[in-house]
Order: sequence, then C-alpha cells, then structure tokens
Amino acid sequence: MKPSILDTIVARKRIEVAAKRAAGAYLNLPTSSSHRDFKGALLSGSGIIAEFKRRSPSKGEIHAAADSATVIAGYAEAGASCASVLTDTPFFGGALSDLIVARRAAPELPLLRKEFIVAPEQIEEAAAYGADAVLLIAAVLSKTEISDFTAKAHDLGLQVLLEIHAVEELDRITADADMIGVNNRNLSTFHTDIGQSRLMLEKLPPEAVKVAESGITDALQMQQLRQAGYSGFLIGEAFMRADDPAKALHDFINSNQI
Repeated sequence: MKPSILDTIVARKRIEVAAKRAAGAYLNLPTSSSHRDFKGALLSGSGIIAEFKRRSPSKGEIHAAADSATVIAGYAEAGASCASVLTDTPFFGGALSDLIVARRAAPELPLLRKEFIVAPEQIEEAAAYGADAVLLIAAVLSKTEISDFTAKAHDLGLQVLLEIHAVEELDRITADADMIGVNNRNLSTFHTDIGQSRLMLEKLPPEAVKVAESGITDALQMQQLRQAGYSGFLIGEAFMRADDPAKALHDFINSNQI
C-alpha cells in the first residue's frame, strides 16, 4: 500500500530529528522563562489563530515569498488573538528561523509552533526559540507519547493544542491538554471538510477549550462555529493567499458578519 501524505511527512520528520540529534543541534539551547498565555489570549480576544505558511502538500505554493516578520507583526496589529508558525521545511516551506523572527517581530503575541512533533527535543526547541504553545497531532502519536510530551511542554512553560480529526482518535485525548483542536483536514488525504468540526463537537469533553482548524474561509463560518461551542479558530490559507495577509485578517474581523 502506498504511504499516505501524513506517513511520508512523519517518516521524513523522524529522519530530520535523528540527524539533528546526531549533530548535537539540540544541545545548549537557549533558555526562556517568559511565555505568553496562549489559551487566555484565545479566550479573551477575537479567537483567531492566524497562521503563517508558504505552501502545503495539497495546495502547493500559497505565498512563497512571504516574510514571517512582516506577516506576524501585521497579524498582531490586525487583531489576531494568537499566531501559528509552520516550521516544517520540505512540505510547508517553513523554518525554525520563521519562529525566531516572528517572536522578535511581535513580542507580545502568543505563538504556536506548528510542527509534526515526534520527539521531546522539538518541544525544547520550541520553548527556546519563542513559542508559547506546541501542536501535538493525535494521528501520529500514542496516548503515552501525548501524555509525556504534554508534561514536557508544561515543564517548559508551554501550553498544548492537541489536534484530533476522527472519532478513532478520541481515546488519545488527555485531561491535561490545554486546548483540543479538530482539524477539518484529513492529514492522510488532505481532503478538507468543515463539517468535521460540527461532527466531532459533541464527542469532545464539555469542559475543553475547543479550536476549529482548517477550511474556514469566511466570517460567517467562524460565527456559526463559535455559536456551536468553539472558542478558537485556526485560519491560514484564507489570509496567506492574499497579497497582504494582515489586511485580509483585518477585513475578516471587521466584516459585518462577525
């Protein structure tokens, strides 16, 4: 059977992490005791996690020449509660340097390191270079790994957005996850259906801070998801396809539909 896109990405990520570990890249990372309250910002503001990414495996180039400093600073000014920074290079055109630059460009904006995390060193790296939260993807981790990685993140002062997509992943939800995201995109096929957020909503723990991810293209969709019970909304392509992503976010927030 041909490997799925997700299988391919994760296999490549494990090789990348092993190579960095062997080269000593995770040794002597900077320490940071200052991290922003990602969940708190999500609940107190627009609820939008505005994403920075240049491309994706399913859509190809989205905004190849985008500069993370310009975009993230613009997002902060336009009213994003938080921002997500893709740091995967082969499949999404990002880099760890995008996170570092974003942190400098928007010192107060809570940042999520959007990455395929398969090892604790990636969490240490996230904390060292400016992230306030990390994404853990249930589809690629066991429940034990999720629990261990969440504890690691919390030890470093980071929060965790635990991402699920399908009913089969519900048993990997841990009580200590700070937020639970429902990805409307199937990472094995990259097919996107915004109805997945509604389908999964009633199956999530009632007390969880819930985040709808992917496929949100207009403010009415976000309003409907908020009314249904979501507090956060991770939106990337709708902004990044614009010549000026920050203006696209501003217009989105200030539309008559919100």
